[in-house]
Amino acid sequence: MSRSSQRNMPIAISITRSALRAFAAALFVGQAACSSAVVGETSGGDPGGETAGTAAMGGSANVAGTGGANVVGAGGSSGVGGAAMMGPPGTNGMEVNVKTALPALPKVANVLATSSDDNVNITFEPVDGARDYRVYALPDDKDIASDAGGHVTIKNAIYRCAGDRQAPLTNQDAAKPVQGLSFNTLVDGVKVDGYTRTLPEATLGYVYTTAGAGRTPVYAMGDSAPNSDNDCDYLGITARWGESRAKKYVTSETERTMLLAQGWRDDGIVFYVPAAGAGSRAVYTTTKVDNIWVTRYYYVDGAEATLRGKTETAFQVLGAAAADTQPLMRVFYQNTCGRSHDELAVGKARFDRARIQGDEQPVYNLHWAGINAPTTLVVEALADGCPYQGFFGASAEPARDVYPPWLTLDQLRAASPTGEVYINGQHAAGMNPKPIARTFIQIAPGPKPNLDWFEGFGDANAMGTMKDTLCGALDGNCWQQFRRKSDTMDLSFMFVETDRWAFAPMLGELWANFGDVGADVNGKFRLTPSKKAQLSADTFLYTTMTVDTFSTGRRYPQMLISDQDVPVQINMQKGNSIVIQTFGGWPNTYEVQACDHQYWDVNNQCPRYDLHHVLDPNDATKIVSLTPVGEVGEHGGMDKATKLEAYASSKRVYLFIDGQPSGCADLPSSTVPVGPVTVTYGDVLYHSGVDLTFAYTHTALQVSTRRHFDNLGFKSGVPAPTWDAKRFPCATHAK
Repeated sequence: MSRSSQRNMPIAISITRSALRAFAAALFVGQAACSSAVVGETSGGDPGGETAGTAAMGGSANVAGTGGANVVGAGGSSGVGGAAMMGPPGTNGMEVNVKTALPALPKVANVLATSSDDNVNITFEPVDGARDYRVYALPDDKDIASDAGGHVTIKNAIYRCAGDRQAPLTNQDAAKPVQGLSFNTLVDGVKVDGYTRTLPEATLGYVYTTAGAGRTPVYAMGDSAPNSDNDCDYLGITARWGESRAKKYVTSETERTMLLAQGWRDDGIVFYVPAAGAGSRAVYTTTKVDNIWVTRYYYVDGAEATLRGKTETAFQVLGAAAADTQPLMRVFYQNTCGRSHDELAVGKARFDRARIQGDEQPVYNLHWAGINAPTTLVVEALADGCPYQGFFGASAEPARDVYPPWLTLDQLRAASPTGEVYINGQHAAGMNPKPIARTFIQIAPGPKPNLDWFEGFGDANAMGTMKDTLCGALDGNCWQQFRRKSDTMDLSFMFVETDRWAFAPMLGELWANFGDVGADVNGKFRLTPSKKAQLSADTFLYTTMTVDTFSTGRRYPQMLISDQDVPVQINMQKGNSIVIQTFGGWPNTYEVQACDHQYWDVNNQCPRYDLHHVLDPNDATKIVSLTPVGEVGEHGGMDKATKLEAYASSKRVYLFIDGQPSGCADLPSSTVPVGPVTVTYGDVLYHSGVDLTFAYTHTALQVSTRRHFDNLGFKSGVPAPTWDAKRFPCATHAK
């Protein structure tokens, strides 16, 4: 278990490894499971109901739009060179001013909301001092209560909370290192190649977070060299984050274009800088080259500049804070297994993340689903974390053995004195988190994509009438397998506890949760639409789903394309299939696997393609460069809706994650599905009792998994997506 999973969590569930082993042993005597409008003063509604996304509509015209800035902020995209083509563009939300009983607060900056059907994705600039973030539908004034300390209570509200990233820590400064981690983040009181830096020197100056007159964008470009990040796996830990890739920060479009052509990763515009003049100062950069080891530094005038020189000015910064600015801060990433560099971060919150990482840093993303009309959403930064109220499940089940009780939405509400429900609360029970910043966003549902089959789960009857049916096992043994079928889809849970599997359309999504038998077997969830797709050599099959992608080597979501009928998991050994999945512990991989008459299983993976490295076409053991894609783990969150997309033909598969290209693979000339195919969406949980996760997931989700699926769909006969084959070469070797 990583160091960051050792911290104590104030949650009332405690699962010990010895208890899990004893429980599994008792269950497995003689058993064997593994086979190979305008919103203002609202006029009613039920903001706490399952259609909470639409509950705050009505009232008088007390909302005024505030316009929008040309914002990229400190983040940006993680790739250039491909574009997901399917479906209409999403609908963008608009920041609005609202007449409300909620107390006045500073704004959350740069809030961007986009809807796809009834699903809303929200990003924002992190707020200094925020421990968590939440979103909820604008409530009726009569349901709002606040106290002098700034705490707010909203009767029957449903909040969706960002929660913490599930990522490992760095080794920091002179602290005793954690064995296995390859990165030291150096900021205060430690030498960085001959110069002892201090914490005040971490602030280089001040930069803008939005575009404006006289402001120049600065792009973060990730090095493509094979050793420009960490590839070492010590003691099962691969420490790598978005920040750990060696970088150069450029203002020249010519230089950026040149680096893109060389395969560098494009992390987008990360801040804006002023022109040289009164109130500005230079930020210098230089490199130290030692054979293949290249180290890049950023610094300002002073003793470090005297040591390293002032040959290259990177850009200008302001010497003092001004309107619309944040401090620009640096963290030196000392890589013991690759190139080191100065990482630049805008604002204290991003600086803390870059310096510390770990699972006590909130996700900078929120998610809402289930809107069916223009809706005003409230986005808040919180001084405290959202409280954990128990295991939120698709059905109610009492506690037993190592399993906590599963609680429905109604049970969570009934247990709360105010009826408030926190989806993805991860912190101390009973806490009433204090909001410290707030922005209102008005957004309408996005158009439905034009697909051959699509399901957004906005209707409680979206799955049709599900009836029990035989599991379909080839030998007739249906031990701990549960299958249901309707006119529109086929659904299976395999090797799960009898009282620990459930599914239901809720909150505008399909929620599925299950526990593998005895926390010790290869549990699975499979959902296959009755409608078939078509896979050919000349056109592509597009398939997509939106899902929370928290993954380890023992739990992860999947899409499967197979020439076999349902139940696909059982029948796939009779034919050919393509498996697409996020996989492995942090930082995760996004994989394509080709299965030739193979029963895929968690411990029997099919040959997979390496989409993180560019390999020598003449020698697949040699790495030429790193691919210019972002870290898969950075797209994840326990309640984040990550969009996975694949374009598959019988020759090639292209992958996208959150609209960004993530790799492609050239398939074998045979042994791939062709013609009519099934498309399956699913989840796996394997031997969960020994899964090494982080503090929250270990404490609350160790022996069960819970995912929310949305916007599942596919379309046959589509053209290939726009793709820059030079920057994103296709992998040709699977192993």
